[in-house]
Amino acid sequence: MYPLQQYKDAANLFYGNNTGDVLYGFLEKLCSEAFENTISPEIPIILTTAQSAYNRFEGWYNHTANTIELVRYHSKSTKDGIVPRSIPKILMTLAHEFCHVYQYQVLGGKTGSRGAHRCRSWYDAITKASPFVTGVDIDGICKPLKSERVGNNVRKVSNPESLTEVELTHFPDSIFKLIKKKDNRIINRIVGSPPDDLVRQCG
Repeated sequence: MYPLQQYKDAANLFYGNNTGDVLYGFLEKLCSEAFENTISPEIPIILTTAQSAYNRFEGWYNHTANTIELVRYHSKSTKDGIVPRSIPKILMTLAHEFCHVYQYQVLGGKTGSRGAHRCRSWYDAITKASPFVTGVDIDGICKPLKSERVGNNVRKVSNPESLTEVELTHFPDSIFKLIKKKDNRIINRIVGSPPDDLVRQCG
């Protein structure tokens, strides 16, 4: 049996409503079309109704165990078990977490002193993913800080032509918000449409 089908079948069984087909189908295309098969979609996805002690966010990639855990915002308990609340929202989170997969597995997991979201490897990963996930090419606007000389000193200042650190941290949700706002930094960078399951998310 094709190994990926086993992941789909398991998620279908655990979460119902063909959830596995949708989630892993999306990830299969993401890995192929955005990451050129340098990473695999065959990663266990764990839905839980518990809030993680790890952080207050919606999920994370555990690179040691090679798993992705999505926390309470994404699921609810029913008489039939744990089921997803919103497939589009889960896909948004998975797109974010698979950028971390690429960051660790392909780019070596090197992060800066300010964390995994504020470093060159993160910016490279989301630049790779963005045309497929959001339909926006962000190449060249992932430089939130630039050097400025003041007297004999050089300091880092905000780069107004770039996406901000916060916007880059919250990829891809931040890009969809900028699309809605018709933000000048990206309005001429639209190169396609996001996958159908994400179109509903960006309105």
